[in-house]
Amino acid sequence: MAKRFINDTSSIVLEAVDGLIKSTPNVTRLDGYPDIKVVVRSDWDKDTGKVSVICGGGSGHEPSFAGFVADGFLTGAVCGNVFASPSQDAVLAAIVATTGPAGCLLVCMNYTGDRFCFGIAAARAKNEYGLDVKLLVVSDDVAIPDAKQPRGLAGTLFVLKAAGAAAAAGLGLEAVEAEAAAVSKNVRSLGVSFSSCTKPGEGKQEERMAEDEMEVGLGIHGEPGFKKMKLASADDIAKLIAESLLKTVDSGAELAVMVGNLGSVPPMEMSLMTNSLLKHMKAKFLVGPASLMTSLDMNGIQVSILQLGEGMEQRLLAPTAARAWPAAVAPSTPALMPMPLKAPPAAEANPVRDEAIEATIRKACEALIAAAPELNELDGKVGDGDCGSTMKQGAEMVLALLPEVSTSSPKALLTAMGGKLDKLGGSSGVLLSIMFTTMAGIVGADAKWSREAIAPAFAEGVATIMSVGGAQPGMRTMIDVLQPVAEALKSGTAGAEVAKLAQEKADATAQIKATNFGRSQYLNEESLAGFKDPGCVAAATVVAALAC
Repeated sequence: MAKRFINDTSSIVLEAVDGLIKSTPNVTRLDGYPDIKVVVRSDWDKDTGKVSVICGGGSGHEPSFAGFVADGFLTGAVCGNVFASPSQDAVLAAIVATTGPAGCLLVCMNYTGDRFCFGIAAARAKNEYGLDVKLLVVSDDVAIPDAKQPRGLAGTLFVLKAAGAAAAAGLGLEAVEAEAAAVSKNVRSLGVSFSSCTKPGEGKQEERMAEDEMEVGLGIHGEPGFKKMKLASADDIAKLIAESLLKTVDSGAELAVMVGNLGSVPPMEMSLMTNSLLKHMKAKFLVGPASLMTSLDMNGIQVSILQLGEGMEQRLLAPTAARAWPAAVAPSTPALMPMPLKAPPAAEANPVRDEAIEATIRKACEALIAAAPELNELDGKVGDGDCGSTMKQGAEMVLALLPEVSTSSPKALLTAMGGKLDKLGGSSGVLLSIMFTTMAGIVGADAKWSREAIAPAFAEGVATIMSVGGAQPGMRTMIDVLQPVAEALKSGTAGAEVAKLAQEKADATAQIKATNFGRSQYLNEESLAGFKDPGCVAAATVVAALAC
């Protein structure tokens, strides 16, 4: 059984309709549950002299059609059960509830059940209530060449948009019908899917498509497509759809293109497919990509094109309050915005070297490299055993930098170290990069190597990685050493005392038996007890080398 957010399959449509009207302005429903499920505009006055526009069909195609009940679109939507035509009584109720002297345009898609129910309801509305009702059946499917009864698909929404806009503009019934019929005559649709759909409350039917197959020319009720084909790339699928649609319209015609999600295609893939489609067809206007007329959870898309004729552009672009309708846009390739980032600094032609600073840094890096086996062994007790290897790699990166950068300039060297260590694997590389980059931003361009210049910058660098990484002292991370060392340097503590403090703090991590941070949070007290944190030992090693 497929997992679904439902209560009872018998009430799914009723509850969905109630959720829609409670969350959508200016819509309500007729009080006709359970048999009559009709959504109507609550801000509609049928005696204002405007034509009512009604459509409907089986549910499961949301947001169609109830999601388009709004000013400038539908006056009412008749909801059948899932993939089932509504009853003639439900259609009749919608007509009577919304139709005044101006009359009603009733639109349905070309399915036998819909034609019968909507047709009978239209006849009854005229006979029993004296209402002026016109019926328009939409057949936009091009999957089967020369089909005598093409299905109605998502292109129906182009028809409804034109009809709703014409009615909102105050046109009479015959004019609204004529504009809608002209759009219906010029709209074409084709769908491609990788899977069938799953009806609510039912188990997933045996998939009729193999893993390497797709269906072309499918309907919107889970019925099989016109043909199966081998799975293809997005560009090839787009080319197939475009070529199939374009050969049904005039060459060079101006087109509106609608890209619809049949239910479960991720937004990323919908945008990708839209990009591919626009490589193969020129659209004056684009609607979507969006969920417009779905087929429950079908993993497919449906593309509709409208050959624009007289007045159609005006209706397409007319405003509507329907939240489910994305505004039609003119697709374009805008001028790209220049990259705002500075280019990476060029290698210094003549770096100004400071041999004393280089010797100190080299001593710290060599100490870290020598400690790699010990750090790996420690990390093997509490982590994945690569702390020493990572630190060794970082030290070697710094050593390689020394001949290439002005080591006499704290800002230049710290900037270079921050940029280089960002390439070091693991979180430690990122955090060290953040620390050194922060320090580089604190020291002035003309700063010299001195405790007065470096201590505040180091403290700010440590504070930044605490903020970004979330670690605090006592959590078995490098912060257990770095934070107290930063405070000691700021307060003027002598170098030997700073080194001693760093070692003490690293040793103390062996007594931290529990923490809720980092990898240590996944280990029990027995695993942690007696083992120093390898990152802290690495930090203490560097501090000792720099301080002595």
